[in-house]
Amino acid sequence: MSDLRYSKASASIHKAMQNVVNLVKPVPSVSTFLEEGKLTPQEFTEAGELLVYKCPSWTWQAGDSSRAVKYFDKTKQFLLTRNVPCYQAPKEDADQTNRPESVVEDDWVLSAAKAKGDDDEIEEITVGTQKVDTADNDDDDDDDDNDDDDDDDDIPDMETWENDSNVADSEAHSGLALAEDNVLKTRTYDISITYDLYYQTPKVWLFGYDENLQPLKPEQVLSDISQDYANKTVTIDTHPHLGVTCAFIHPCQHAAVMKKIIGRLLEAGKAPRHEQYLLLFLKFISSVIPNIEYDFTFEMEG
Repeated sequence: MSDLRYSKASASIHKAMQNVVNLVKPVPSVSTFLEEGKLTPQEFTEAGELLVYKCPSWTWQAGDSSRAVKYFDKTKQFLLTRNVPCYQAPKEDADQTNRPESVVEDDWVLSAAKAKGDDDEIEEITVGTQKVDTADNDDDDDDDDNDDDDDDDDIPDMETWENDSNVADSEAHSGLALAEDNVLKTRTYDISITYDLYYQTPKVWLFGYDENLQPLKPEQVLSDISQDYANKTVTIDTHPHLGVTCAFIHPCQHAAVMKKIIGRLLEAGKAPRHEQYLLLFLKFISSVIPNIEYDFTFEMEG
């Protein structure tokens, strides 16, 4: 584990500090979704309800009852989706010269994305530890599909955040080799989302299985993480509700990233609601795990 950004010692100290703070810190009840990109536990629950409605592969889980937190319903402690395929490790296609334009700043990378069918295009989103820059560019592409801005839940243009660099293209997998029995064997992942009280944001956990359904070792999980992040923002720890060792995406910059995304939506005339948080959140997380294809289960319209 020496290649991780945080050593075991420093990670343990940081975790102990968080635990102490969480013991004395009041559970947040006032919304700072628009101002800070954070969620209260109630807002997290409501965002989770929309996620499981829109994306039935996600379900609420109770976890180990001895690990349950009091500010959530006993049956709705965290969210889980199982058996998500991972077709290839990012190392195999990590040629930076083939990427769409993107800017790397500290811990976060998010490649250029276009809004489709809007006069106010959200052209590029760059995510960094200290700073997130975006640019509006007038472009004469994609003028056709501007009639689908509204749906039953007013989801703000999810296509804005989709692009070839952070959402895997299903056609790219059509040429992958099949096993002898003509069934494609892949690694799979159970992905869970917990609430982090310290950062007041979601926290993503990964538990992987190899092609023979045997649990992956931590270093094997890291091989499936985008190499921009594998040694920076992904850490190994014990899952707070399951008690098993998992990889997790460190949430220290989640609020800053979400604040910027929310701000750009507001500038583009959208009206994001806290219930939509996890739908937006999982789009930018896809840049960290681009080959773990949970996005294919999402119904983003209506």
